Amino acid sequence: MKVSRSAFIALLAGSTNAHQAPRVLSDEAPIPAEFSFSIQRIESNDPLAKSSKTSKSSKAENRVKDLEKAFPCLGSLVDQTVVDLYVELDDTFIREQGLVSEAIGEYAGQGTFLRTDYDQDVTKSEMKKLCATKCEQVLDDCTIFQMAEEFNAEGDIRYICSGFYNKDSIAAQFPVENPVKQTIAITGSVSSNFSVFQKDGGELVLPKFKGCDVPVGDDLAPVIFDCVGVDDPPASCAPFLKQDSDFMKYIVPSVACTFAELGDSTKVAKCLSCLAKAPTNCVSDSICDKVNVINKKCTDADTCSASGQDKECVTCGSLCPESKECVSKLQTAFLCQLGAEPKFDSNGQFGSCLNSDRTDFGSNYLEDDYQCL
Repeated sequence: MKVSRSAFIALLAGSTNAHQAPRVLSDEAPIPAEFSFSIQRIESNDPLAKSSKTSKSSKAENRVKDLEKAFPCLGSLVDQTVVDLYVELDDTFIREQGLVSEAIGEYAGQGTFLRTDYDQDVTKSEMKKLCATKCEQVLDDCTIFQMAEEFNAEGDIRYICSGFYNKDSIAAQFPVENPVKQTIAITGSVSSNFSVFQKDGGELVLPKFKGCDVPVGDDLAPVIFDCVGVDDPPASCAPFLKQDSDFMKYIVPSVACTFAELGDSTKVAKCLSCLAKAPTNCVSDSICDKVNVINKKCTDADTCSASGQDKECVTCGSLCPESKECVSKLQTAFLCQLGAEPKFDSNGQFGSCLNSDRTDFGSNYLEDDYQCL
Protein backbone atom coordinates (compact mmCIF):
# COMPACT_ATOMS: atom_id res chain seq x y z
CA MET A 1 0.00 0.00 0.00
CA LYS A 2 1.33 3.41 -0.91
CA VAL A 3 1.31 5.89 1.98
CA SER A 4 1.22 9.63 1.22
CA ARG A 5 3.67 11.99 2.86
CA SER A 6 0.74 13.67 4.64
CA ALA A 7 -0.47 10.42 6.20
CA PHE A 8 3.07 9.49 7.25
CA ILE A 9 3.59 12.81 9.02
CA ALA A 10 0.20 12.59 10.66
CA LEU A 11 1.14 9.18 11.98
CA LEU A 12 4.42 10.55 13.43
CA ALA A 13 2.41 13.31 15.13
CA GLY A 14 1.09 10.57 17.41
CA SER A 15 -2.68 11.30 17.20
CA THR A 16 -4.39 8.47 19.16
CA ASN A 17 -7.61 10.29 20.17
CA ALA A 18 -10.44 9.06 17.98
CA HIS A 19 -12.34 12.31 18.51
CA GLN A 20 -9.39 14.52 17.55
CA ALA A 21 -8.91 15.32 13.91
CA PRO A 22 -5.51 14.28 12.71
CA ARG A 23 -2.98 17.01 11.90
CA VAL A 24 -2.58 16.96 8.15
CA LEU A 25 0.16 18.89 6.39
CA SER A 26 0.38 19.49 2.71
CA ASP A 27 3.17 17.97 0.68
CA GLU A 28 4.60 21.45 0.20
CA ALA A 29 4.63 22.44 3.87
CA PRO A 30 7.88 22.23 5.85
CA ILE A 31 8.23 19.50 8.46
CA PRO A 32 7.88 20.96 11.95
CA ALA A 33 10.93 20.78 14.20
CA GLU A 34 9.31 18.34 16.63
CA PHE A 35 8.90 15.80 13.83
CA SER A 36 12.59 16.01 12.90
CA PHE A 37 13.40 15.56 16.59
CA SER A 38 11.15 12.52 16.82
CA ILE A 39 12.82 10.91 13.79
CA GLN A 40 16.31 11.51 15.23
CA ARG A 41 15.34 9.95 18.54
CA ILE A 42 13.86 6.94 16.81
CA GLU A 43 17.12 6.43 14.87
CA SER A 44 19.48 7.00 17.80
CA ASN A 45 17.57 4.66 20.10
CA ASP A 46 17.20 1.90 17.56
CA PRO A 47 18.48 -1.26 19.32
CA LEU A 48 19.11 -2.93 15.97
CA ALA A 49 21.51 -0.13 14.94
CA LYS A 50 23.43 -0.47 18.20
CA SER A 51 23.54 -4.21 17.82
CA SER A 52 24.87 -3.87 14.27
CA LYS A 53 27.71 -1.58 15.40
CA THR A 54 28.61 -3.89 18.25
CA SER A 55 28.55 -6.86 15.91
CA LYS A 56 30.87 -5.17 13.42
CA SER A 57 33.31 -4.21 16.19
CA SER A 58 33.27 -7.73 17.55
CA LYS A 59 33.90 -9.22 14.10
CA ALA A 60 36.87 -6.85 13.55
CA GLU A 61 38.39 -7.79 16.89
CA ASN A 62 37.92 -11.48 16.21
CA ARG A 63 39.51 -11.12 12.77
CA VAL A 64 42.58 -9.46 14.30
CA LYS A 65 42.87 -12.38 16.71
CA ASP A 66 42.60 -14.80 13.79
CA LEU A 67 45.40 -12.99 11.95
CA GLU A 68 47.59 -13.00 15.05
CA LYS A 69 47.10 -16.78 15.28
CA ALA A 70 47.87 -17.21 11.58
CA PHE A 71 51.08 -15.12 11.88
CA PRO A 72 52.30 -15.88 15.41
CA CYS A 73 55.81 -14.50 14.87
CA LEU A 74 54.39 -11.00 14.46
CA GLY A 75 52.92 -10.98 17.96
CA SER A 76 50.23 -8.36 18.58
CA LEU A 77 49.28 -6.44 15.46
CA VAL A 78 49.75 -2.67 15.51
CA ASP A 79 46.78 -0.43 16.18
CA GLN A 80 44.74 0.62 13.17
CA THR A 81 45.72 4.26 13.77
CA VAL A 82 49.33 3.28 12.93
CA VAL A 83 48.23 1.34 9.85
CA ASP A 84 46.26 4.33 8.58
CA LEU A 85 49.44 6.48 8.61
CA TYR A 86 50.81 4.45 5.70
CA VAL A 87 49.52 5.90 2.43
CA GLU A 88 49.55 3.76 -0.70
CA LEU A 89 51.29 4.81 -3.90
CA ASP A 90 49.69 2.41 -6.36
CA ASP A 91 51.55 0.89 -9.31
CA THR A 92 54.88 1.93 -7.82
CA PHE A 93 58.05 -0.08 -7.28
CA ILE A 94 61.52 0.63 -5.87
CA ARG A 95 63.66 -1.18 -8.41
CA GLU A 96 66.41 -2.29 -6.00
CA GLN A 97 66.01 -2.81 -2.28
CA GLY A 98 69.00 -0.74 -1.51
CA LEU A 99 72.24 -0.49 0.26
CA VAL A 100 73.49 -3.30 2.40
CA SER A 101 76.35 -3.30 4.88
CA GLU A 102 77.28 -5.54 7.73
CA ALA A 103 78.51 -2.36 9.40
CA ILE A 104 74.88 -1.27 9.82
CA GLY A 105 74.30 -4.49 11.69
CA GLU A 106 71.54 -5.72 9.40
CA TYR A 107 70.51 -5.95 5.80
CA ALA A 108 68.71 -2.69 5.24
CA GLY A 109 65.41 -4.09 4.12
CA GLN A 110 66.86 -6.99 2.17
CA GLY A 111 66.15 -10.56 3.14
CA THR A 112 63.14 -9.54 5.22
CA PHE A 113 59.70 -10.17 3.82
CA LEU A 114 56.25 -11.32 4.77
CA ARG A 115 54.14 -13.51 2.51
CA THR A 116 50.67 -15.02 2.52
CA ASP A 117 49.64 -18.20 0.72
CA TYR A 118 47.04 -18.30 -2.01
CA ASP A 119 44.61 -20.20 0.21
CA GLN A 120 44.78 -17.93 3.26
CA ASP A 121 42.03 -15.54 2.13
CA VAL A 122 43.80 -12.47 3.49
CA THR A 123 42.47 -9.18 2.09
CA LYS A 124 44.66 -6.31 0.94
CA SER A 125 43.65 -4.12 3.89
CA GLU A 126 44.50 -6.97 6.27
CA MET A 127 47.86 -7.47 4.56
CA LYS A 128 48.56 -3.78 4.97
CA LYS A 129 48.04 -4.21 8.72
CA LEU A 130 50.32 -7.25 8.78
CA CYS A 131 53.01 -5.45 6.79
CA ALA A 132 52.82 -2.31 8.92
CA THR A 133 53.28 -4.54 11.97
CA LYS A 134 56.30 -6.22 10.37
CA CYS A 135 57.80 -2.88 9.33
CA GLU A 136 57.42 -1.42 12.81
CA GLN A 137 58.87 -4.64 14.23
CA VAL A 138 61.92 -4.75 11.94
CA LEU A 139 62.94 -1.10 12.07
CA ASP A 140 62.68 1.74 14.53
CA ASP A 141 60.79 4.63 12.99
CA CYS A 142 59.76 2.62 9.94
CA THR A 143 58.64 4.85 7.07
CA ILE A 144 58.26 2.73 3.92
CA PHE A 145 57.37 -0.78 2.83
CA GLN A 146 56.54 -2.40 -0.51
CA MET A 147 53.68 -4.75 -1.30
CA ALA A 148 53.14 -7.07 -4.25
CA GLU A 149 49.80 -8.64 -5.14
CA GLU A 150 50.36 -11.86 -7.06
CA PHE A 151 47.61 -13.56 -9.08
CA ASN A 152 47.96 -17.16 -10.19
CA ALA A 153 46.35 -18.75 -13.24
CA GLU A 154 43.21 -19.55 -11.23
CA GLY A 155 42.80 -15.93 -10.16
CA ASP A 156 43.78 -16.54 -6.53
CA ILE A 157 45.68 -13.77 -4.76
CA ARG A 158 48.61 -13.79 -2.40
CA TYR A 159 50.54 -10.85 -0.99
CA ILE A 160 54.23 -10.25 -0.40
CA CYS A 161 55.65 -7.35 1.59
CA SER A 162 59.34 -6.51 1.40
CA GLY A 163 61.68 -3.55 1.49
CA PHE A 164 61.12 -2.28 5.01
CA TYR A 165 62.89 1.05 5.39
CA ASN A 166 63.48 3.94 7.76
CA LYS A 167 65.35 7.17 7.11
CA ASP A 168 68.71 5.65 8.07
CA SER A 169 68.44 2.46 6.06
CA ILE A 170 67.17 3.44 2.62
CA ALA A 171 68.87 4.82 -0.44
CA ALA A 172 67.53 4.93 -3.96
CA GLN A 173 70.18 3.49 -6.22
CA PHE A 174 67.61 2.73 -8.87
CA PRO A 175 64.70 4.92 -9.92
CA VAL A 176 61.32 4.67 -8.29
CA GLU A 177 59.10 3.44 -11.10
CA ASN A 178 55.54 4.61 -11.66
CA PRO A 179 53.91 3.06 -13.54
CA VAL A 180 55.72 -0.23 -13.02
CA LYS A 181 57.17 -1.75 -16.19
CA GLN A 182 55.47 -5.01 -17.01
CA THR A 183 58.83 -6.69 -17.59
CA ILE A 184 59.09 -7.14 -13.83
CA ALA A 185 55.37 -7.50 -13.20
CA ILE A 186 54.71 -10.72 -15.06
CA THR A 187 56.51 -14.01 -14.46
CA GLY A 188 55.14 -17.10 -16.13
CA SER A 189 51.53 -17.67 -15.15
CA VAL A 190 51.78 -15.25 -12.23
CA SER A 191 51.00 -11.56 -12.67
CA SER A 192 51.68 -8.93 -10.04
CA ASN A 193 50.63 -5.47 -8.96
CA PHE A 194 53.07 -3.38 -6.94
CA SER A 195 52.53 -0.64 -4.38
CA VAL A 196 54.71 1.36 -2.01
CA PHE A 197 53.26 2.42 1.33
CA GLN A 198 54.81 5.54 2.83
CA LYS A 199 54.08 6.91 6.27
CA ASP A 200 52.18 10.21 6.00
CA GLY A 201 52.10 9.91 2.19
CA GLY A 202 53.40 12.67 -0.04
CA GLU A 203 55.86 12.42 -2.91
CA LEU A 204 58.12 9.40 -2.69
CA VAL A 205 61.55 11.03 -2.50
CA LEU A 206 64.44 8.83 -1.39
CA PRO A 207 68.04 9.81 -0.61
CA LYS A 208 70.19 9.55 -3.72
CA PHE A 209 72.94 6.98 -3.60
CA LYS A 210 76.38 8.55 -3.86
CA GLY A 211 78.72 5.75 -4.79
CA CYS A 212 82.38 5.42 -5.66
CA ASP A 213 82.73 7.19 -9.01
CA VAL A 214 84.52 4.55 -11.05
CA PRO A 215 83.71 2.43 -14.11
CA VAL A 216 82.35 -1.02 -13.31
CA GLY A 217 81.62 -4.23 -15.17
CA ASP A 218 82.48 -4.22 -18.86
CA ASP A 219 83.58 -0.58 -18.66
CA LEU A 220 86.47 -1.13 -16.21
CA ALA A 221 89.04 -3.13 -18.21
CA PRO A 222 89.15 -0.74 -21.22
CA VAL A 223 89.81 2.21 -18.89
CA ILE A 224 92.60 0.32 -17.11
CA PHE A 225 94.40 -0.84 -20.24
CA ASP A 226 93.78 2.28 -22.34
CA CYS A 227 94.49 4.87 -19.67
CA VAL A 228 96.83 3.59 -16.94
CA GLY A 229 100.57 3.80 -17.67
CA VAL A 230 99.94 4.95 -21.23
CA ASP A 231 102.18 7.74 -22.61
CA ASP A 232 99.47 9.38 -24.70
CA PRO A 233 96.08 8.29 -23.37
CA PRO A 234 92.96 9.17 -25.37
CA ALA A 235 90.85 12.16 -24.38
CA SER A 236 88.20 9.86 -22.89
CA CYS A 237 90.68 9.02 -20.11
CA ALA A 238 90.88 12.60 -18.80
CA PRO A 239 88.06 12.36 -16.17
CA PHE A 240 89.56 9.21 -14.70
CA LEU A 241 93.15 10.45 -14.58
CA LYS A 242 92.45 13.54 -12.48
CA GLN A 243 94.51 13.22 -9.29
CA ASP A 244 91.49 13.65 -7.02
CA SER A 245 89.26 11.20 -8.92
CA ASP A 246 88.01 8.04 -7.22
CA PHE A 247 89.61 6.02 -10.01
CA MET A 248 93.06 7.39 -9.16
CA LYS A 249 92.54 7.03 -5.40
CA TYR A 250 91.01 3.57 -5.22
CA ILE A 251 91.62 1.68 -8.49
CA VAL A 252 95.00 2.76 -9.89
CA PRO A 253 97.08 1.77 -6.80
CA SER A 254 95.77 -1.81 -7.08
CA VAL A 255 96.53 -1.93 -10.80
CA ALA A 256 100.02 -0.50 -10.28
CA CYS A 257 100.98 -3.03 -7.62
CA THR A 258 99.54 -5.87 -9.73
CA PHE A 259 101.69 -4.80 -12.68
CA ALA A 260 104.71 -4.47 -10.39
CA GLU A 261 104.32 -7.96 -8.90
CA LEU A 262 103.25 -9.88 -11.99
CA GLY A 263 105.40 -7.92 -14.46
CA ASP A 264 103.41 -8.98 -17.52
CA SER A 265 100.33 -7.44 -19.06
CA THR A 266 98.97 -10.87 -20.02
CA LYS A 267 99.21 -12.08 -16.41
CA VAL A 268 97.66 -8.84 -15.20
CA ALA A 269 94.75 -9.32 -17.62
CA LYS A 270 94.19 -12.88 -16.34
CA CYS A 271 94.21 -11.70 -12.72
CA LEU A 272 91.78 -8.85 -13.39
CA SER A 273 89.53 -11.10 -15.49
CA CYS A 274 89.39 -13.60 -12.62
CA LEU A 275 88.59 -10.89 -10.10
CA ALA A 276 85.82 -9.54 -12.34
CA LYS A 277 84.08 -12.93 -12.21
CA ALA A 278 84.75 -13.69 -8.54
CA PRO A 279 81.58 -14.17 -6.46
CA THR A 280 81.14 -11.17 -4.16
CA ASN A 281 78.25 -9.34 -2.55
CA CYS A 282 77.58 -6.48 -0.19
CA VAL A 283 78.48 -8.60 2.83
CA SER A 284 82.23 -8.04 2.67
CA ASP A 285 83.42 -11.39 4.13
CA SER A 286 84.37 -12.68 0.68
CA ILE A 287 86.69 -9.69 0.25
CA CYS A 288 87.85 -8.80 3.75
CA ASP A 289 88.30 -12.21 5.39
CA LYS A 290 91.84 -13.41 5.97
CA VAL A 291 91.26 -15.97 3.21
CA ASN A 292 89.26 -14.30 0.46
CA VAL A 293 88.53 -14.42 -3.27
CA ILE A 294 91.72 -12.45 -3.99
CA ASN A 295 94.28 -14.66 -2.22
CA LYS A 296 92.61 -18.10 -1.99
CA LYS A 297 94.41 -20.54 -4.29
CA CYS A 298 92.47 -23.10 -6.25
CA THR A 299 92.63 -26.75 -5.24
CA ASP A 300 91.53 -29.86 -7.12
CA ALA A 301 88.25 -29.72 -5.20
CA ASP A 302 87.69 -26.21 -6.53
CA THR A 303 88.12 -27.26 -10.16
CA CYS A 304 86.19 -30.54 -10.14
CA SER A 305 82.47 -30.87 -9.58
CA ALA A 306 80.80 -33.52 -7.45
CA SER A 307 79.84 -35.30 -10.68
CA GLY A 308 83.47 -35.46 -11.80
CA GLN A 309 83.26 -32.66 -14.35
CA ASP A 310 85.72 -29.83 -14.79
CA LYS A 311 84.56 -26.51 -13.41
CA GLU A 312 86.03 -23.04 -13.33
CA CYS A 313 87.70 -21.96 -10.11
CA VAL A 314 86.05 -18.86 -8.65
CA THR A 315 88.95 -17.60 -6.50
CA CYS A 316 92.04 -15.85 -7.82
CA GLY A 317 94.97 -16.63 -5.50
CA SER A 318 96.72 -18.62 -8.24
CA LEU A 319 96.58 -15.70 -10.68
CA CYS A 320 96.88 -12.52 -8.59
CA PRO A 321 99.53 -10.91 -6.36
CA GLU A 322 100.22 -12.51 -2.98
CA SER A 323 101.83 -9.68 -0.99
CA LYS A 324 99.78 -8.38 1.92
CA GLU A 325 100.20 -4.79 0.71
CA CYS A 326 98.91 -5.45 -2.81
CA VAL A 327 96.07 -7.67 -1.58
CA SER A 328 94.99 -4.76 0.66
CA LYS A 329 94.94 -2.42 -2.36
CA LEU A 330 92.94 -4.93 -4.37
CA GLN A 331 90.47 -5.17 -1.47
CA THR A 332 90.02 -1.40 -1.56
CA ALA A 333 89.46 -1.50 -5.34
CA PHE A 334 86.88 -4.25 -4.86
CA LEU A 335 85.01 -2.33 -2.15
CA CYS A 336 85.02 0.81 -4.31
CA GLN A 337 83.53 -1.04 -7.27
CA LEU A 338 80.92 -2.74 -5.11
CA GLY A 339 80.15 0.67 -3.62
CA ALA A 340 79.77 2.34 -7.01
CA GLU A 341 76.52 3.75 -8.33
CA PRO A 342 74.60 0.70 -9.56
CA LYS A 343 74.72 -0.42 -13.13
CA PHE A 344 73.49 -3.40 -15.15
CA ASP A 345 75.47 -4.82 -18.06
CA SER A 346 76.01 -8.16 -19.82
CA ASN A 347 77.60 -9.63 -16.68
CA GLY A 348 74.83 -8.61 -14.29
CA GLN A 349 74.54 -5.96 -11.61
CA PHE A 350 77.43 -3.95 -10.21
CA GLY A 351 77.61 -1.46 -7.38
CA SER A 352 74.97 -0.51 -4.79
CA CYS A 353 76.83 -1.52 -1.61
CA LEU A 354 77.51 0.86 1.27
CA ASN A 355 81.28 0.54 1.61
CA SER A 356 82.32 4.03 2.65
CA ASP A 357 81.71 6.56 5.37
CA ARG A 358 78.72 8.69 4.43
CA THR A 359 77.70 12.19 5.46
CA ASP A 360 74.13 12.06 4.13
CA PHE A 361 72.94 9.50 6.69
CA GLY A 362 72.37 9.83 10.40
CA SER A 363 75.27 7.61 11.41
CA ASN A 364 78.87 6.97 10.46
CA TYR A 365 79.18 3.41 9.22
CA LEU A 366 82.85 2.78 8.44
CA GLU A 367 86.10 4.22 9.77
CA ASP A 368 87.66 4.80 6.37
CA ASP A 369 86.42 4.89 2.79
CA TYR A 370 86.56 1.52 1.04
CA GLN A 371 88.82 -0.07 3.66
CA CYS A 372 88.42 -3.49 5.23
CA LEU A 373 88.01 -2.98 8.97
